[in-house]
Amino acid sequence: MKLYSIGVGPGDKEDITIKAARRLGESPVVFVPVKQWGEKSFAYDIAKEYINQKAEIVELCFPMSYDLDELDKNWKENARIVREKLEKTETGAFIVIGDVTMYSTYMYIDDAIKAEGVEVELVPGITSFSKVASLLGIPLAKWDEGLAIVPATRDSDFDLDEIFEKFQNIVIMKPSHNPENIVKNLKKHKLENNFTLVYKAGAKEQEIYTKIEEMEKGIPYLSTMLINKSRGRFVWHAKA
Repeated sequence: MKLYSIGVGPGDKEDITIKAARRLGESPVVFVPVKQWGEKSFAYDIAKEYINQKAEIVELCFPMSYDLDELDKNWKENARIVREKLEKTETGAFIVIGDVTMYSTYMYIDDAIKAEGVEVELVPGITSFSKVASLLGIPLAKWDEGLAIVPATRDSDFDLDEIFEKFQNIVIMKPSHNPENIVKNLKKHKLENNFTLVYKAGAKEQEIYTKIEEMEKGIPYLSTMLINKSRGRFVWHAKA
């Protein structure tokens, strides 16, 4: 039994890699993670035209919870479902937004999947921050500049403060989880004019935010923020 865990990129279906497209076209079953049953999957929207039309689509629910016992039970149950499906099909694909190794849903159950006796191959995808930097036409880092990539978790106050102090270039993943802390640290370090936030980079719903007042109203899910201390905010202009 073999599972291909596939990163489908941040939003533009044309950013899916050749290998990812091939594996999706070959897989008889595709596992699609969702936060709640019946929810529309952004990863599936990106990948759907590459998926084998005869493939079975299996939703796996990953609830938003901080209860470790509940999460462990959920991850093991999802791993069991994957194993039972693969016993019949031999191979399958598990799709995630962005890159599979960067804060992806799949990595929650990687150990449990392998404990079920399933062989796993990771198929990388374009990260949201690489896509954002490309859209804005700027480097993530150059020469000997440092680069920090951090999640804005609910308890990351001291981490963000230290990182804002030490690094020239900063990528904030999952900024919607803690917008108050981000705004506080942007102001504390006088970086109100040195960030750009992009929602659903590369997708048709893409939006770009550059004003601190917009951040104070809240940050949408599936956003990525880039901060650079010397180059200021970056503004992307759509091409005709």
